[in-house]
Amino acid sequence: MLCLGALMVGVSKAGFGAGAGILAVPLIAVAVGAKEMLPILLPVLICGDIFALLHYSGRNDRDWRNLAVLVPSAVAGITVGMLVLDWFLKIPHGEEILQRTVGGICVVFASMQAYSYIRRVYGIGGRGAYRPSVWHGIAMGGVAGVTSTLAHSAGPLIALFLLAQQLPRRVFVGTCVFFFFTGNLIKLIPYTAEGLITGNTLAVSLVLFPATIGGTVLGSRLNKWLSEFYFNLAVYGITFATGVYLVV
Repeated sequence: MLCLGALMVGVSKAGFGAGAGILAVPLIAVAVGAKEMLPILLPVLICGDIFALLHYSGRNDRDWRNLAVLVPSAVAGITVGMLVLDWFLKIPHGEEILQRTVGGICVVFASMQAYSYIRRVYGIGGRGAYRPSVWHGIAMGGVAGVTSTLAHSAGPLIALFLLAQQLPRRVFVGTCVFFFFTGNLIKLIPYTAEGLITGNTLAVSLVLFPATIGGTVLGSRLNKWLSEFYFNLAVYGITFATGVYLVV
């Protein structure tokens, strides 16, 4: 399950969108628990981000207006998220509550992503491009920072926010990659200060790097012959079911 989760990170980064990578969260949480999932998965995500950045490295591959609003507010959200996480880890049965919280976030976000994806594919409720105000971006970045800190699950939120703006596909992916790479690097600081990242968790992460790198190769190939629609729906369905398992 650890290797499958790491593989899904690579497959997602390589061509199936940020939302597909959410499957890694419940898989690894089931394997080792939510508390251990957080520090083990973070370096794996950064590894996938680096390989994705090599492909989306141009200045024109990013929407700097969105990033200028989302990144600072995400930093604030990460700060709030760490306070909440610290509270979870100190209260009685806190780890169990954290596990259920991670599962709940996966269930909600997988449902949101699947609903939005079906509407987009079938052209339901088509409207003009969404032009968010600065406050919309600040709110979205803040919420994404909190959920990313607690469950590494901000992908669907940011994807929904950017997709509604009808950005060119390369700009959309490049903006997502840069946002998550920056946010994941920032999370290294409080995770290390909190003592979540240890030599043991880093050792497990390093063992999983080949699966992530292999996933990027597999994802680029799958994207050429496998239906993105059915692949993503399958991922969201499995994520939903695994999230329910974590809750129940």
